[in-house]
Amino acid sequence: MAPSSSRSRSTRPMRSSRTKVQTYHEESSSQDESTSLRGSRRASLSLRSRSTTRMPQSYREDSTDASFDGAVEDQESDELVTAPIDAPNPEAESATPRPSNSQRPRRAATTPKPKQTKRSKPSSQVGRVLSKRAKTDGDDPVFLGSGVIPPWQTLPYQILLDIFLRASHPLLDESRSARNDSVKWLVNVALLCRSFHEPALAALYHCPPLLPAYKSHVLLSLLARPQESLSMNYSSKIKHLHVEVEPVLIYKSGPYGYFDLAQLIEKTPRLQSVRLYHKDDNTVGIPPWHIVQSKWTYLEPVFSAIEKCGITLRSWEWNSRFLETDDLVELMVEMHPQRAFQGLRELKLLHFDNSDEETSAAKEAGLLEALDMLPDLQRLDFIESSLVSGEILARLPNTLRSLTLNNCDRLWSSDLTAYISLHGSNLQELSLSHNRHLNMSFIQTLGQCCENLEVFKMDLSMHDASSYHDVEPHFEDLLVQTEVPTWPVKLQEIELTQLRKWDDATAEVFFTSLVNAAPQLRDLRRLTISAILKIGWRDRATFRERWIGLLEKVFLRRSMPPDPNLRSLRKRSLKPTTFITRNDPGELGVGIDDSRPSTADSGPSTSSKRQSTRLAHQKSNETDDAGGGGSSLVETSQPEGGKIQGMCDIVNIRIDNQRPTELQFNENDFLDDELSGDEDWDGDDF
Repeated sequence: MAPSSSRSRSTRPMRSSRTKVQTYHEESSSQDESTSLRGSRRASLSLRSRSTTRMPQSYREDSTDASFDGAVEDQESDELVTAPIDAPNPEAESATPRPSNSQRPRRAATTPKPKQTKRSKPSSQVGRVLSKRAKTDGDDPVFLGSGVIPPWQTLPYQILLDIFLRASHPLLDESRSARNDSVKWLVNVALLCRSFHEPALAALYHCPPLLPAYKSHVLLSLLARPQESLSMNYSSKIKHLHVEVEPVLIYKSGPYGYFDLAQLIEKTPRLQSVRLYHKDDNTVGIPPWHIVQSKWTYLEPVFSAIEKCGITLRSWEWNSRFLETDDLVELMVEMHPQRAFQGLRELKLLHFDNSDEETSAAKEAGLLEALDMLPDLQRLDFIESSLVSGEILARLPNTLRSLTLNNCDRLWSSDLTAYISLHGSNLQELSLSHNRHLNMSFIQTLGQCCENLEVFKMDLSMHDASSYHDVEPHFEDLLVQTEVPTWPVKLQEIELTQLRKWDDATAEVFFTSLVNAAPQLRDLRRLTISAILKIGWRDRATFRERWIGLLEKVFLRRSMPPDPNLRSLRKRSLKPTTFITRNDPGELGVGIDDSRPSTADSGPSTSSKRQSTRLAHQKSNETDDAGGGGSSLVETSQPEGGKIQGMCDIVNIRIDNQRPTELQFNENDFLDDELSGDEDWDGDDF
């Protein structure tokens, strides 16, 4: 009796190479097969011949081979990864014909068909995953380009550097002491093309992120190498150093040991600023008796390295966390005459306290002496410094262009009035935040004394991290009805937050002064005001409806909608959809939305059936009345007692009676994270 075909095909021994998983990049035993494999885009490869009558299994089916543990790697984009292949069955292997290389027919590469294996019962494998859900990508927005890629690589170096600096800032999240994703983005951009290499790395090393701590040692080893042997001179690219003292300078970094900041400064000859900060400096409202002194202190080698390298600093911070206020003032008097500090333009003073009344006069005198030694000082910030008083403000340098007073408990409105009457003519920026005793009485003379002021910010929200939790201001009235504000004519930005402790009559005077000054405020581009009124809800609603609408009419910019023919995205066959825009109470504007694809492009949709013919007809009539589109489609009525300024890009007015808190919640904070399950419902029931 002739042997069966299955017996006759089992004479060829099984080669060990058949049991190996072969990837896209591995070479086959045959040169011809290797050529076909390189041209195919396959995630895996099995060299066993297969019968055409067999049912191919899914690519994602779990393997029963213990060597792979059922792991499956996903194939994303154009990357080809290796998929697991089950170990061959000896019986099935013996039943498969094995022609020789000379008799093996050539055929085109096909989609791999993993071997069909019998599933074992789930009960036989404790802890085994019964089923795996296929990975589903979210609905990412598809960017439809015009098909034309501008020659970005031909831009000059300085322009590319400026683009990368603005796009990647900031590199560190100081609140979490961690790097942002922009660091990795800059590295990827630097590897994109030769033209992007140097400007992207220059943006990365402009202020290099020194966290985690071992990265500072890596940076130091890179700068210690001969720079001419590298792709660029890294030491010349570093302009700023922001160092978190606790993790970088105090503790060891594994095998690297302690980090020497002086060595890093010696290798950065173009350094412009050094910022030594503590992670708790971002926390506002910590009382002085709760501020713990750091283990690190200002070291002489750091200042010696700055002076030795001939560095001229432009920005510096003195922090009382690293040295007691009495000793720190003496150190300032000693260091400011040095050449490295003579070019300082920005100075920030943090946590200068006045806990000891006996030495208060000596500390104030020393601080003023140290500030007088800086001839080019233009920006001065006092952060949580109870040492600042009216006497210090009156004797500040005349060169200041920007003054920031943040959480200074010894300031009153009379002190600020005296300061701006003496030195206000040079100020261009004034920022007042969380000062418990400072109301707005000084605003009566703001327009006359600060004629060059461009930015005016004031935040009346209070923070107290102590057990008292005192978040109320310590003044009786924000303004009285007879105190009429005056506004500098060069103002570009007004930001007033949590205005409170006033009545509706005083608020009327305040807002009226803004409307009356509108014709003179031609440079104003941003107006943000949030006010709290403790009046009845009906009166507050009437007040809000009147003044929010009036301020938007006076200040908000109203421009024609952009020309739909001027666009950089690829044009699609769109069906225009009318929409209603409400710019302020009582005003309706009608526009055409061409961003929604037609039914033929986007599948079943009922939005195009809801178009309003009446609104479209009204739109065409308004366009005809505009006479070529030279004026706005929305007509605004002239407010009483004021003219239209219409130059502000942002007008954000909020009037309510909410008690201010450090964390504001809105409706988005109370939404469920999980999907409802009705995303596919089109609105029609059977």
